[in-house]
Formats: sequence, C-alpha cells, structure tokens
Amino acid sequence: MNILRRYLSPVLFPARCAGCGQVIEPPMPETPVPSVCQDCVRALERTEQFSLRGNLTEDLFATNHQFERAATFCFYDKHDLVSHLIQNAKYGRQPEINYELARLAALDGLQSDFFDDISVIIPVPLHPRRYRQRGYNQSDYIARGLSDVLNIPVDTTHITRIRNNPQQALTRGKERERNVEGVFDVNHPEEMYRRHILIVDDVITTGSTIRSCMKTISAFRGARISVFALAKAR
Repeated sequence: MNILRRYLSPVLFPARCAGCGQVIEPPMPETPVPSVCQDCVRALERTEQFSLRGNLTEDLFATNHQFERAATFCFYDKHDLVSHLIQNAKYGRQPEINYELARLAALDGLQSDFFDDISVIIPVPLHPRRYRQRGYNQSDYIARGLSDVLNIPVDTTHITRIRNNPQQALTRGKERERNVEGVFDVNHPEEMYRRHILIVDDVITTGSTIRSCMKTISAFRGARISVFALAKAR
C-alpha cells in the first residue's frame, strides 16, 4: 500500500508552480520538485544590482557608518509575479520558495564580487510570538538558500526581536520608522567583533526595518554591514 501511494501521489496530486500554477515535473526521478517552474524563473525581473554600486537600494542605507554595500535580486510591484511568490512564502506556508529564490540569487551574485569577504549571514528576526503563529521565519529560508550556495554560515542568535511591532505593510511614511524603533537587541556583541555581516530580508520598501537592525548592530564593534533582499519595491 505504501508503495502504491508513493507512485499514485504525483499523479493524483501533481506539484504545481507557486507562480503560474502549471504542473512541474521532477528534474530527475527521486529528486525534489521545485516550487517555481523554469518559465517563471526566466520571467523574474532582476535588478542587476550585484554589480552596480551606488544603486537605489544602497541609497537607503548610505548614512550608516558601518554600511558597505547592498543589493536586491528582483523588482517588486503589487500583484506581479515576484510579489505573488514572496506573499506565498510569507503567508501561504510555502517558505521553500524563498530558499529557491535565494539560491538563484546567490548564483547570480557569484558573477560579481558582491558576496566577497562576507563573514556571516543574519536574517532579520521575527518576534517569538509571530514565529509561533507563522511557524517559521521566511528570512531564515533566504539565509539558508544563500548559505548553501556561498558556504557562508548563518547566525540566528546574536540579534533578537524584543518587541512585537505591527507589520510594516500596515504602516505608511514616517510611521514606518517609528514602528521599528527599538524592536531589536543583541546578544554577546563581543563575538561579532570586526565581522562583515550580511543582513537579509525578503522585501525592502523604505528600508526602515533594516536601518533599525543596523542601528542595533552598532554594538558590534568594528563590524561592517551589507544588505541583501530578494526584492526591492519600486
């Protein structure tokens, strides 16, 4: 019966692309089926920011004295393919989408020097209460996808979220900055002395969440900070 179920499941419940809904065949027998089909991968509107210094994402963080560089993988518009994928990853219990997109981004980034000399990848943390509600942190999957390609360690212990602030998507303008004031804290900052930290998140809109995170990281003496996100809102 187990063998029968194993062979019938792909027929009765075929895997479908999280972007367009078309059926995806496994690349090879006994291999995991990707969440995003190759047609959708080719349709992603890339920013090309890995090799573009002084880009629009870097402009958001340039005033921080520890800041080095920043890039995003794709542009994000309301109701487009990228927004659909990221929303499914965040709220649709499909965080593996972020893992796959991050791997694609890392492979793109390897064509430039963007990831050179990064010491550690730190995903923007969720508050424990929101983590329990969602069951995962979508940014953890981005960090893991990058790490698996780049062989750079992921750290989820040195920055914590201490305030369960309202979601940034529900705020506007200057309210975004106030909403994320004092939401992060650090543990054992001496262990991050002079490290080059890559902060990762899913979407950058105004950059206020990451700026708040960077402000907290100022406790890491001598540290340098770079930023990566899967998408940049236009």
